[in-house]
Formats: sequence, structure tokens, C-alpha cells
Amino acid sequence: DAIGWLKEWACSRSFGLGTQVPWDEQFVIESLSDSTIYMAYYTVGHLLHGEENLDGKKGSPEGIKAEDLTDEVWDFVFLNGPMPKKSKIPQKLMEKMRKEFRFWYPMDLRVSGKDLIQNHLTMALYNHACVWEKQPELWPKSFFCNGWLLVNNEKMSKSKGNFFTVDEIIKLYSADTVRLAMANSGDTLEPANFDQSVCNKAVLTLAVFLDLMKSMVSGSEPLDGGKEDGRFVD
Repeated sequence: DAIGWLKEWACSRSFGLGTQVPWDEQFVIESLSDSTIYMAYYTVGHLLHGEENLDGKKGSPEGIKAEDLTDEVWDFVFLNGPMPKKSKIPQKLMEKMRKEFRFWYPMDLRVSGKDLIQNHLTMALYNHACVWEKQPELWPKSFFCNGWLLVNNEKMSKSKGNFFTVDEIIKLYSADTVRLAMANSGDTLEPANFDQSVCNKAVLTLAVFLDLMKSMVSGSEPLDGGKEDGRFVD
């Protein structure tokens, strides 16, 4: 089911962001097909962007421009190609980029949503196998897929605006309360539901819960007796 339909998937489109098709630049390469080895860039991005410059607005600390990152440069970094003869990028930096890539790759684990199994993640396997055809040791080692995250039993959506940033939700409820709500939300491929009512109840009962934990640790709260080698199911 995951790969049977891919032969019908268009490899390009006429709108949106993406890499232009080399032989017909009015089209761009379909983004799901084109963006599945970007994790390789993460291994060297910090050398090109510098600190606190994730979006690149401050420019490269080494003075590197996008046009300096030629196919020959990337072939050297990612594919063990020859050192580019004509490049504005210092040789030592390119060698460091290659070293960083070789250190961090392959991905030990890729975590993603279950709705991407039949497209993005399958294409990631194809593209890694294509780019590093003779180096299967650089292909992803494993994938873990989780279900969708619901908020108050509704699918989280940008259009609805029913989502929180980590900073927002912690300021609203506290880190411990959010942890309890997340632990209560579920796991595996089933949709996890972040329920704000759980947060509200946890806020009211957290003090009592903490007092109980303190009394159990101190020994002032008696514990049920049992065998030392006993199991929970016993």
C-alpha cells in the first residue's frame, strides 16, 4: 500500500516553493520528492549559518553565499567527490563539512507522523538509496511513526489556530502539569489527545499529589506491605 501508488505521483508542479526543474524552469520539483534528504544539510548547516542565525538572515560568518554552494561542493561533502578546483569556500571548511556529515550520518532514528508513511517517508528511503546508491550504510536506520496530536479531541490545525507553542503552554499551566497531561494523552499510532481539562484538574490537585509523594519518600505515609520480589500484577 505504501509504494504501490507512487508511480502515479507527479514529479513536478507549476506553483509553490521548490527547486526548478533543470530542463524546464517554469516547473518546480514536487516538494515531497525534493525535500527528503534535507537532514543531510542539518549536519553542516551550523557551519554555514553560525550561531543564532537559523534563518540565515545575518549571512554566513564565513562570507559564503548561496551561489558558492555549487554541485561540486555538495558532491565533495556528501558523496566523497573530488575537491572543487574553483571554489570561494575555504578548503579547510569544506573538509570540516565533509567530516561533520560523515560523523552524524546516517540517521539512527527518524520520527514523523503516520500520515507521511505513504509519501514523504517512503520517498526519503528512495532518495537516500538513489543519492547514496553505493553506500547503503548512509541510508536511514529506522523510522518511528506516531499518531496525530489532538487538542481537546480536535485535530490540531494551523487554520483553526488550536495549537500551542511549548513556551505558551508551559506559561499557562506549568511544566509539570503539561507533563501529566501529555502522559495522559496516549501513545503509539493512535491519536494522542492533549486535553486542557486534564491540565486544569492537575493544577488543582498537583499540590496534594506532591505532598503525597513527599510523605511516601519520607516514610510518614505507610506503604502496603508485600514481598520484595513481588510483581505489580501480584
